[in-house]
Amino acid sequence: MSAIPKLVEKAKTTFLNEYFIKFCILGVFNTINHGVLSGLFSFVLQRNAAFAVGFFCSNVIAFLLNSYVIFKRPPTLKRYIRFLIAYIPYFTIGFLVTFITINALELSQFTATVLAAVSGGPITFIVMRAYAFGRK
Repeated sequence: MSAIPKLVEKAKTTFLNEYFIKFCILGVFNTINHGVLSGLFSFVLQRNAAFAVGFFCSNVIAFLLNSYVIFKRPPTLKRYIRFLIAYIPYFTIGFLVTFITINALELSQFTATVLAAVSGGPITFIVMRAYAFGRK
């Protein structure tokens, strides 16, 4: 089998499964949660700072939901730390997308949050599944 069919097969097994589908559904909830929190924080903070504070608040909720609903692993401090580390790529991508969409494109905080989630979600799933929760 050549490299491209192997890559396609790997993508299918990684993204076309129960875990990724649940992760995406939960991601929609988490994105709305993050968008609402970021929007609320933007009333008292600069909008880029509101993204960061909203991210960390919604991240705790996301960790608990990922633990119980998707990966069915008990939440522990070690897993939470690994979860936070797994979200570094998402936060980096999300912060950059948010910075560009808010400051250069002048879009809303909520739109910026949704674009950040769509652009960083798949990478986050791979890192989280392998690193934060391990494979079942």
